[in-house]
Order: sequence, then C-alpha cells, then structure tokens
Amino acid sequence: MSRHWYRQLRYPIIALAVTLTLLWTHHHHRLPASYAVATRTHTVTISSAGFLPNQLTAHEGERISFMIVNTDTRPHNLSIRDLNLTSTELKPTQSTLLQFSAAKRGRYHFVSDAPGYPETGFQGMLVID
Repeated sequence: MSRHWYRQLRYPIIALAVTLTLLWTHHHHRLPASYAVATRTHTVTISSAGFLPNQLTAHEGERISFMIVNTDTRPHNLSIRDLNLTSTELKPTQSTLLQFSAAKRGRYHFVSDAPGYPETGFQGMLVID
C-alpha cells in the first residue's frame, strides 16, 4: 500500500519541490537598483510651428529617449547645448532616436540649430527634477 501511495504522489511532490526552488531563487536573486532605472520615451515632432511639445520633464537618474520626427519642409535637429547633446540633421520626413541619462537636475533649453541659429518656435525646455 505504501509503495502505491508513493507512485501516485511522486510527480506532484517533484513539481512542488521544483516550484519552491524556483520561487526561492527568484526571491533571493533580484537585479541591483542601478539596473532598474526607468526609461522614459518622449516623441518630439518638429513641424512648421516649432517643437511639439516644447516643454518636457524628466526625473533625475532616468534614462531618457527622444524620438525626434521632422515634419517640416526644411532640415532640423534637436540640440541641448548645456548637456552636449545633438541629434543628427533630419531632412523632411526623417526621424531619429536620441538617448541619454538625466544625470543632473536643472532646466535645459533645446533648439534646432541646423540652419545655424535657433528660430522662433524652434526652441523648448527640458526640466529635470
């Protein structure tokens, strides 16, 4: 009788042991906090009216991605001079991805300086709090 009982329960007991081992391993092997930094993606459209949106916010320590899309009829880029960040020059209908870490709090102006100087409307503000 005891042998028959063992045969009926051996697979459920093995499955339970494997499940408990996996749960214990998962609980005790978490990623360090530095790997858990959030990534925030903003889509910035460059149109004939300028940057849309022209004010962006982020939190200190976040990983930021700007998807920059040029819908204007002239070439543009996005440049944040205080952070030494500049996208490539985008021809009409082109897009690019600009990624960086928001390492320092502050207010940072961004412009389109592809033609050589920021034009009215082709300016914006990134606020890192």
